[in-house]
Amino acid sequence: MDHRDVAASRPRAPRVRPSFGWGPAVTGRRTAGLRAFRATLVGTLITSVGLGLTLPFTFVYFDRILGLPLPVVGVVVAATSVLALGASGAGGALADRIGLGRVAVLGLTLQAGGTLVLAAAREPVLGAAGLAVLSMGNSLVWPSLNGLVVHQVPAERRSRAFAVRFGLMNAGLGAGSLIAAATVSVSRPTSFHVVYAVDGATTAVFALVLLARLRGTTGWSAHGDHAHPGSDVRYRTVLQDRPFVAYLGVLLALAVFGSAQLQGPWAAFVAGTGGSPQVIGLGFAANTVAIISLQLPVERWTRGLRRSRLLVACALCGALAWVLTGTAGFPGTSATASAVLAVSALAVFGVGETFLSPVINAVPNALAPDHLRGRYNALNSATYPVSKLIGPPLAGVLIGSGAPSSWVVTITLGLLLTAGGAGLLGRRLPSAVESPHRHLSR
Repeated sequence: MDHRDVAASRPRAPRVRPSFGWGPAVTGRRTAGLRAFRATLVGTLITSVGLGLTLPFTFVYFDRILGLPLPVVGVVVAATSVLALGASGAGGALADRIGLGRVAVLGLTLQAGGTLVLAAAREPVLGAAGLAVLSMGNSLVWPSLNGLVVHQVPAERRSRAFAVRFGLMNAGLGAGSLIAAATVSVSRPTSFHVVYAVDGATTAVFALVLLARLRGTTGWSAHGDHAHPGSDVRYRTVLQDRPFVAYLGVLLALAVFGSAQLQGPWAAFVAGTGGSPQVIGLGFAANTVAIISLQLPVERWTRGLRRSRLLVACALCGALAWVLTGTAGFPGTSATASAVLAVSALAVFGVGETFLSPVINAVPNALAPDHLRGRYNALNSATYPVSKLIGPPLAGVLIGSGAPSSWVVTITLGLLLTAGGAGLLGRRLPSAVESPHRHLSR
């Protein structure tokens, strides 16, 4: 036999490609997943720049440009949160039936369409319709993308993957916000229409990127009922997962006493105790800088820690941030000291967010079976709109009570109790979910 025939008769090893830092060398199918994840990162950066252009201006746009009174704007925003919550539940079920990738593209299409309607609006009814469509689309996008990470990134790198995407999103939001601050003005209503149009366009680009890169990859199609004919594919099945329900309780508490207090309530407290708009703006800038600069180092330094410990650290950082905010508002505090304390508060809060980002999406996806992954991620994401329905109204009552310090005390105690709950959660999570790196290293 010719030596060429011998060589041809040998079984070929699967082609191995470099992993570009995401883990060990990988074969073709896994490489396709990593390519899809990198496309998701590119799209996340693009769309978050556009979102940063408009995120701070929802209330201003409806009130000053579209002529809707502020109290009614609050009702409209609350109503869209309810719609987003409903769409999130429907989206989870749809993702389990037709595929995570398809639902992500559908959500981005709705989000882009709603944003472009907002850009074209010249009266509040059309604007409210655009905001409703945008909110429902957004509630489909992120749960689906979070579920897709399981199919795209090796298990040992998923926490880092979630952290990288969170850091890129904040970088884009920060860049977009800086551009908006330099270009948007109430005296030029057209400037608002332009930034909303750009936001819609960047979201549409993200949809096209995913459509081009995700089609045919694992997760694009369904892992639904037909793939698991003996399975009970319902939300009731998900809610019978006690460790997951306990995790949702901790996450909701973190959101109610943390992120839901970050924008409107925090700014209202600082302004009500003498803080200037410049101090508020610097606070959010410090928050963004802390996340961008520390996200990857924190993920690397804490990689061997239990996930419940990271949730505890997040809650304690949030509690410290609110203590600093309250101290900034003490009567007799100098303007300079007050400004430094307020800005430092949001920087500390940003550090807490870097502890949360490797955990918030990794835990539900570690607990979820493939045929219920859409529902697990939908319930995980639903904690955000639910917190918006609880946190800001609670803050409004406390800050407007004549004793605004009661707001600081309440939310600080809330986060301290949440830290205790997160510590107890560690006893309920399976060891492979609680300490994934220890489990994978065996």
